[in-house]
Amino acid sequence: MKRILLISSLFLLVFYGASGQFRKRNTPATSQTQSQSQALSFANPVEYTIAGIEVTGLNVLDKNAMVSLTGLKIGDRIKIPGAATSNAIRKVWKHGLVGDVTISADRIEGNNVYLTIRLTERPRLTDFYFTGISQGKQSSLKEDMRLIRGKIVTEAMVRNAESSVKKHFVKKGFLNTQVKIIREKDTLNRGGVRLRIDVDVQAKVKINRIYFEGNDRVSDAKLKKKLKKTHERARITLHRTLLSSIINFKPRYVKEYFDSSKQTSWREVKGFLDDNIKLNFLQSSKFIRSEYEEDKKKLVDYLNSEGYRDADILSDSIYKNGYSTVDLKLKLNEGRKYYFRNITWTGNYLYTAATLNKVLDIKKGDVYSQQALDKKTTFNPKGGADIGGLYMDDGYLFFRVTPVEVAVEGDSIDVEMRVFEGDQATIDQVTITGNERTSEHVIRRELTTIPGQKFRRADIIMTQQRLSQMGYFNAQKIEQDIRPNPANGTVNIGWKLEEQSNDQVQLSGGWGGYYGFVGTVGLTFNNFSLKNVPNFKKWRPLPVGDGQRLSLSVQANGKSFQSYNLSFSEPWLGGRKPHSLTVSLN
Repeated sequence: MKRILLISSLFLLVFYGASGQFRKRNTPATSQTQSQSQALSFANPVEYTIAGIEVTGLNVLDKNAMVSLTGLKIGDRIKIPGAATSNAIRKVWKHGLVGDVTISADRIEGNNVYLTIRLTERPRLTDFYFTGISQGKQSSLKEDMRLIRGKIVTEAMVRNAESSVKKHFVKKGFLNTQVKIIREKDTLNRGGVRLRIDVDVQAKVKINRIYFEGNDRVSDAKLKKKLKKTHERARITLHRTLLSSIINFKPRYVKEYFDSSKQTSWREVKGFLDDNIKLNFLQSSKFIRSEYEEDKKKLVDYLNSEGYRDADILSDSIYKNGYSTVDLKLKLNEGRKYYFRNITWTGNYLYTAATLNKVLDIKKGDVYSQQALDKKTTFNPKGGADIGGLYMDDGYLFFRVTPVEVAVEGDSIDVEMRVFEGDQATIDQVTITGNERTSEHVIRRELTTIPGQKFRRADIIMTQQRLSQMGYFNAQKIEQDIRPNPANGTVNIGWKLEEQSNDQVQLSGGWGGYYGFVGTVGLTFNNFSLKNVPNFKKWRPLPVGDGQRLSLSVQANGKSFQSYNLSFSEPWLGGRKPHSLTVSLN
């Protein structure tokens, strides 16, 4: 027992002495740490001079550029802790180049502080690829996504890419398309990431039924016909309806049928047939949102043209009908049907109201239609007479007419046609662009819009037709640029063209047994230029540009017969009038 007490006492003495020495040795360091903690306290910020700035965590970014982004530089005096470092962090964050950034005081020597900027770079896109779709579909999809290799991958970039892929397929009718983007570390490029885009296209969504509400006078069938690209899928359910009627038949239905004085209208019969029979096998029934929105506008335009001036779509709903079909429901405000009553004219001095009314060809009691007014006052696409043509064919380019509703009583509308006739316009300059092959004089001889002449809309139409018939230009791309100058009563006209080749090649042949090879080879150059034969710069691959015609043909009937033909035509001999000259050699 005494031995145990003695050992315990010695152990306590040794432990006490060691702990005393430890406290004595570490007291200055603890005091210094507390002093620094007090010096870096937010309650007592201290001003220091930046003596050095280090940056860690860089892979691709430049050190000097990152320091510049912070706005800090050696020699600046800042308070630590203080707003300077917080503002520097915000400036770096604003550029979106890094995912994390901190600024700390690495060491303090007197009034000097050495800062360290620790950051984590955002990964950069090195590649992306698709799964779930064929190579053919990927090419157009990549153009829509516009992902650029080398750009920093952010959450916004991933969301936009996902949205672009989904929109691409939704526009094609694949409304149930699922897209998931997975980020993969690129082991070959430091700090790089690859995007794996998983696409599950799934089935196209088709339109099952289209329902209308609020159309009291215009039938559903007629409205559906005005939806040019939004169609119900084909169906034949008449047999089911008849079978259901037989199964649910009750004797009292016979009595009700003979006792009822109600007559079944033709509209009800058409509605019944439309509900049960839809034979549009050749029409697409895919639901495409953009086409649906366009068709809604056309539907309102149709109702307006039928006299329903106030017609509008109050709301529309899309309901899922199974996994791959939807139902559409449109709630309409049909409104009252209006008619023209009195049409009066003001501001017309060249033509009487009777003459203008005859051209307008809208009578009292006709169905009110703003579209009909627009066609008859500006331009009639069907080629009939219109008020605009009456004035513009006489040079009154600055003419305009504004229909104004001056009275609405019941279902009748009075319209006042306010005319501004203006002065006659003279053609000043006529320019031609886009003729890379054809000489300008060849084009100008076809123009009926000639500088110095009075402007006529009919000349514009005729010139466009002539340029199309030449065959040298794309008829769909011929544009006229009419620039009126009311200040001096002139107009400049520009013709924008796009060249196309209309040369012809004829090849035919066969084997004639005893006679051997039988065939014909022919070449026709419709825009040839004899004048440019010595000028090799005009050869494409032969000299072109003067509207001349050169034909070469060879016909063979074995060894017994060969025929060679060379033909040259000049459609404008002398260049002033369309007198044709043709020379042939056989």
